Amino acid sequence: MPKVMFDRVLLFLVSFFMLAVGQVQAGSPVTQPLAGGWQRAAQSGNATVFGPLSSSKAKGTRYRADAINVKFRPGVSEAEKSNLHKRHGSTPGRSFDHLRMQHVKLRKGVSVEEALKSYQADPRVEHAEPDYLLNAQASPNDPFFSQLWGFNTINAPIAWDTSTGSSNVVIAVIDTGIDYNHPDLAANIWTNPGINVGYSGDLHGIDTSNHDSDPMDDHYHGTHVAGTIGAVGNNGVGVAGLSWNVKLMACKFLDAAGNGYTADAIECLEYVRMMKAQGVNIVATNNSWGGGDDSLLLRQAIDAQRDILFIAAAGNDSTNNDAAPFYPASFALPNLIAVAATDNNDNVASFSNTGRNSVHVAAPGTSIFSTTPGNSYQYLQGTSMAAPHVTGLAALLGASGKDWKQIRNLILAGGNGLASLTGKTITGRRIDAANSVACLDRPLFALQQMPDSLQAGTTVTLSAISINCGQAAGPVSVTITPQGGAASYLQLRDDGVAPDLAAGDGVFTGSWTPASS
Repeated sequence: MPKVMFDRVLLFLVSFFMLAVGQVQAGSPVTQPLAGGWQRAAQSGNATVFGPLSSSKAKGTRYRADAINVKFRPGVSEAEKSNLHKRHGSTPGRSFDHLRMQHVKLRKGVSVEEALKSYQADPRVEHAEPDYLLNAQASPNDPFFSQLWGFNTINAPIAWDTSTGSSNVVIAVIDTGIDYNHPDLAANIWTNPGINVGYSGDLHGIDTSNHDSDPMDDHYHGTHVAGTIGAVGNNGVGVAGLSWNVKLMACKFLDAAGNGYTADAIECLEYVRMMKAQGVNIVATNNSWGGGDDSLLLRQAIDAQRDILFIAAAGNDSTNNDAAPFYPASFALPNLIAVAATDNNDNVASFSNTGRNSVHVAAPGTSIFSTTPGNSYQYLQGTSMAAPHVTGLAALLGASGKDWKQIRNLILAGGNGLASLTGKTITGRRIDAANSVACLDRPLFALQQMPDSLQAGTTVTLSAISINCGQAAGPVSVTITPQGGAASYLQLRDDGVAPDLAAGDGVFTGSWTPASS
């Protein structure tokens, strides 16, 4: 068999260049106002109102945009301090005499960086620094939060320091329905604003199993999935979802026994597609189901909504999806993420399907505590429970306006590599919400499609994921060395021209026809 080698030298050069750019930016701090950042500092007898918070992009720290803290050298008189402030147009605030420190309000139009530079240059000043924002480090007040071990494993509390989601993001749960009256879900249930796509009374979604517009869960599975994605966080009730703020659209196609049909699943997908076309910001669908044959129509229905991520459970048969495909997770589509399950020791769950070339990433899936119908909560396990961790992360990432390609790549690149996943998934990674939400430089190169055997005259397709955080990182080429023959080179492309499926998604693809096997 010819030797096939993917050439990553150019990829490494791209990664190095991006890192160098980041270092240049880090040397030039930039501030920006943060919404809702108005603060009040108490003084004796009055109050000084300071402006919005700013954030250093270089360090990720936050501080006031219109004030600094200044420490004077010993022996500096009050008159000297006053003259110094006047010269800079600043106003003294609170004084901490024991520390020789003053809180200083800056003149309008003077940046923190400018003020620090000028104060630090004065011989009477020992030290000057921004007025940093400090946060109480606490978990949400949901009483069962301590039982959500998976969120700690994927560093969700760290991600929540950056984002807890947005009510402008919609996630469609295609499942057994959702108990939309559950007190931990009700505030995050999507309500149709009056869009008519051919269903009467579709207030929170539709039921294609019973052919009506009431997607109430008469099983438990869909409500459990919904809780992991988007149970209301920090509301003093039950649990929290990965995205505290989100809108959950329900499409019930599985019946009270947990069974459904392809046509009903496709109808759900079409409902989602039509709603998206009418302006509903549907970022992803959660699909914790599968097991049917290779349905071309289901594949096409998923492919027809490329701008919506399709997050699928890999299956619970302890099998290899490369050898025995599990649908819909095994469909090779650019907007699909197939999810395996890990346990609380970061090992592959005993029941989980895997696949070096067909399962993308893993997430916690054992002993997952979440909402169930009737204002209840329950532990469940399965790749059905792993997939909504990924979907909840997609909701968090979608809150900042990223498109499906960026979200998909951030999920994959942000993951942590585990020895237990080596050779078991495409990336070898388990998701990490903090890494994905605050991704700066996390390159990922992973072979996605490579033939096990070659036959002379038969064309094969080769592909690799090459990304850094949310962006494609190329070019990527392949060196092919036949036994006893000269090497040939194949440039893989990410241009959306067959056999490549989507332009700019970070999957580089090419075809090759061996002259001999």
